[in-house]
Amino acid sequence: MVKIDSLRIKKIICIAAAAVSVAGLSACYATPVTQSGEVSGIASENNMEEAQNPGQVLEDTVEAGSEETPDEVQDENEAQQDVNEEKETEEPKNEYADKHIKLTVPDSGWDVFSPSTACLPDYRYGPSMILNDDGSIDAWFAAPGDGYNEFDWITYRHSDDGGQTWSAEKAAISPSPNSPDALSCCDPDVFFYDGYYYLGYTSTINRRAKGVCNSVFLARSENPDGPYEKWNGSGWGGAPVPVIYFDSIEIGWGSGEPSFVVVDDTVYVYSTKDSYSGVPDRVRVTEVRTADITDPEWPAKLEFKGYAGVRNDTGEGSEYKYRDSDSWDVAYIEECEKFVAVSTNRRFKQNSCILYYESDDGITFKRVSEINQNVIARCHNCAIMADGHGHIKKDDSMMLGYAYGGASGSRWGVWSTRFAPLDLEYTDEPDRSEEGMSNLKQSITYRTSTQDAAPMMLCTDRLVYTKNAGTGAFRIGYYVQDNYKRRHSVPASEVEIISYDQDIVSVDEDSSISPKLPGETWVTVGYGGLTRQICLCVMSQGDYNAKKIKSFYPVTDRYEMALVQPYIIKVRPMAVYENYRLHELAGMDLIRYGVTFESEDPSVCKVFSDGTIAPMSVGDTVINVNTEDGVGYSVNVHIF
Repeated sequence: MVKIDSLRIKKIICIAAAAVSVAGLSACYATPVTQSGEVSGIASENNMEEAQNPGQVLEDTVEAGSEETPDEVQDENEAQQDVNEEKETEEPKNEYADKHIKLTVPDSGWDVFSPSTACLPDYRYGPSMILNDDGSIDAWFAAPGDGYNEFDWITYRHSDDGGQTWSAEKAAISPSPNSPDALSCCDPDVFFYDGYYYLGYTSTINRRAKGVCNSVFLARSENPDGPYEKWNGSGWGGAPVPVIYFDSIEIGWGSGEPSFVVVDDTVYVYSTKDSYSGVPDRVRVTEVRTADITDPEWPAKLEFKGYAGVRNDTGEGSEYKYRDSDSWDVAYIEECEKFVAVSTNRRFKQNSCILYYESDDGITFKRVSEINQNVIARCHNCAIMADGHGHIKKDDSMMLGYAYGGASGSRWGVWSTRFAPLDLEYTDEPDRSEEGMSNLKQSITYRTSTQDAAPMMLCTDRLVYTKNAGTGAFRIGYYVQDNYKRRHSVPASEVEIISYDQDIVSVDEDSSISPKLPGETWVTVGYGGLTRQICLCVMSQGDYNAKKIKSFYPVTDRYEMALVQPYIIKVRPMAVYENYRLHELAGMDLIRYGVTFESEDPSVCKVFSDGTIAPMSVGDTVINVNTEDGVGYSVNVHIF
C-alpha cells in the first residue's frame, strides 16, 4: 500500500466537498421537481444515488488514488473516535423545538379578591406572581388609591399554601408627589435579580388626560413588600424618571403594563404601546426591548428590538379577530426553551377569553390559541406565574391570574381577581379546539365582612406642601387607610421622619417640620411598617407666581424614530413653575406660554408648532425648545 500524505488527503476532501456543493446548486437551479417533491430526470437519479451514500463517494475517490498504510488507518480511526466523542458531548437536541405549546385551565380556580359593597369601585387587577423555591408565592396587584390625589397604588401579599390563603395586604409602592409618576402606580410586574426585587409599573403626570399619556417606570427593593427606590435616570432614589417614555401624541393611552423575563444575562422588557398614526388610525402593539442585566445602569440602556405583537382590532374576513386585546404577560418555559405570552381578548366582554402566544427568540411571537373553558366572563389583564427570573421550570406548579367583571358585571372598577391552575402540553400543530367555545357565565361575589381589615397605606392630609422659608414649624396630619378605604387617625408623634434634605427643612422632636431655605425636598415618613413620600416646597420670602414657568427639562433627551414612522412622535416639554410644581405641556399650553420648536437641520427632520416631529431623511439633528421668556432646552433626534 502506498502512503498518502495529509496534504493530499485534504485536497481529496476539498474536491469531494466541491462536487457535493455543485450538485446542490444544480438541484437548486436546474433540476425539475414534481408536485409530490420527487426529483425527475435521468441526471437527478444519478445525483440521488450518490446522495444516498455520500460516504461511498469519498471512499471511492480515496481508493482510486492510493492505498493506505496501517499507521494511516490507525490515524483515521483515532480521528473518527475524536469526532464521536465530540458528538457525545454536544448538547442534546431540544425535543420540543418543533412542537407547539398548549395551555388549558383544568378547573375554574378560586377568588383571591372580591370587591366590597362598602367602598366601590374596588379592585385588585393586573396581578404579578412569583413562585419561590420553597413553593410560596409573592403577589402584587393594582389597587385603588386614596380617591382624591392618586388613582392607584400597588399592593403586596404573600401565600405559603399555593395561593389559598394570604398575608395581610399592604401598599408596596405609591406615587411620588410632584414628580412624573405623581398620579398613579399601577399595572405591576416584578422580577428578582441579584438581591433585588425590580418592580415595573405604569404612571402619568398628565392631570388633564386622567389616565392616558402613560409611561413605564421602575423601582427596586431588597424586600418584596418594600420600601422601593425608584429609578431617577442615573441611579436609584429620589424623583422618578421613566425607563420607557411615551413620546407620542398625548391623546394616546401611552406606554405601560410592563412584563420582564431574564434569560442568561439578558432582560427582556415587554410593554404596551397605544397611540395614533397621522391618519389618525389607532396603533396598538406590544413592544420588546432588551438590556444586559449585569450592567448596573441597564434601565438607561434598554434597546428597542421591535414589535412582539400587533393588537389592532381586525374585522370580518380575518383569520383571527382581535377585539380589544390587552396587555401581555410573558414567561420563559425552560423545558421547551420557548417564551409564552398571555393576554385577554375581547376584554370586559361577555365572550372574553385568554389568548396565548409562543416564541423561540423572545422577539417574534405567533398566536397559538385561546382559552375559554373555566375562564369567567369579562376577564382582563391576566398574568402567568413564574419564578423570580420569569421562568417556568419543569414540574413547577403553574397558575393563571386575571381580574373579571363576571356575567352580570358592567360597572367600571368593580372586579374580582381569580387564580386558576394551568396545564401545559405540547402538540405537533397549534391546538385551537377551544376557539369558539363558551366561557363561564358566572357573576362576581362581594365581600361583606370586615374581619380581614388591615392597614394598607400611610396617608397625609396633603401630598405637596408649599411654605415660605423661616415661617416656623408646622405639623402634618397623618392617617392610615385600610383595605376597605376607611381612615384611621395616627398621632404625628408616632410617625417616623425617615429621610429629608436637612439644608431645606429641619425636624423637631415632636415631628413638626420647619422650613429653612428655598428648595424642594421629598420627605419619607413611616408608621407600623408602612412608608410613603410627601413633597415640601420651600419658597423665599418674596412673591412668586404659581403660573409662571421658571425652567423646562426634557423627560427624555433623545428621540429615535424610523423614516417611515408608524405613529406620531411629539416633543412635550416638562415645565417647572415658580412654586416647583410640574406640568407636561401640550396642546393649548404651548400657545399660552409661547413655546416654539426649531430643528437645526430640517433636511433630517421638521418640527411643527405643536411639537410633532416629521422625519425627512436618515441622520441626526437637534430640536431646540424655547419660550418668549427665553427659557428652553435642546433634545437630540435620530432618524433611522
